[in-house]
Amino acid sequence: MKRSRSMTLLAATLVLAPLAAPAQSAGDWMFRIGPGYVSPNTSDEDLLFEGQPLDDFRIDIDDQAGLAFNLSWFASQNWAVELLASAWWDHEIDGAGALEPLGRLGSVKHLPPTLSLQYHFLPDRRIRPYLGAGLNYTLLFDEDTTSGLHEGIVATANGALGTAYAGGRTKLDIDNSFGVALQAGVDIEIAPDWFLNLDLRWIDIDADAELTTDTFDAGGAPVRLDSAIDVDIDPWVATAAIGFRF
Repeated sequence: MKRSRSMTLLAATLVLAPLAAPAQSAGDWMFRIGPGYVSPNTSDEDLLFEGQPLDDFRIDIDDQAGLAFNLSWFASQNWAVELLASAWWDHEIDGAGALEPLGRLGSVKHLPPTLSLQYHFLPDRRIRPYLGAGLNYTLLFDEDTTSGLHEGIVATANGALGTAYAGGRTKLDIDNSFGVALQAGVDIEIAPDWFLNLDLRWIDIDADAELTTDTFDAGGAPVRLDSAIDVDIDPWVATAAIGFRF
């Protein structure tokens, strides 16, 4: 009987041993870096042209891959604060709905610094899942537009107003965004203090875009037309990274 219990204990030890690992502790840091993929879940209101909504005039923002990195500080074995950063992401803006025939309308770059509070469920195991929630501030910059967008706006104006505008260009300005961020992920120990990290997060990004069209009437006089569109980008961000604890 005693031998049977000893064999059972030995078997359990052999099975569970690979799962055990030195736990992180208060004051530990972890740096992770790796490729990321941003998939916007775009929804937007109709384009407002000179204050008037144009039915089904919408836009779409494409997916993009890039480099992401983050730094975590552990307040305890289970609780950590994480700062997410990345190289900038460069997204193309495409027409949707009635604007789909115009194809590519422009592009925009963004940086998504995000500060999150995380709870790590199994701090002394090789596989360590966690959940996190925090705040994101998205900086949108280097907006650009295509000639197709400008020509589409001018043609819309001429059709709606009976004018003969021609020439000029359209500029795009998108406001920065502040919103919540949610995440789920796992750290898998692959060597002492080295981890494979898999992470998925959702970020609330609301972008207010303004379009300024400078063109000319039939007599050559300058004309300015204003348009606006509110866009919910709300991307899913997936990353696979290598992490180092120190």
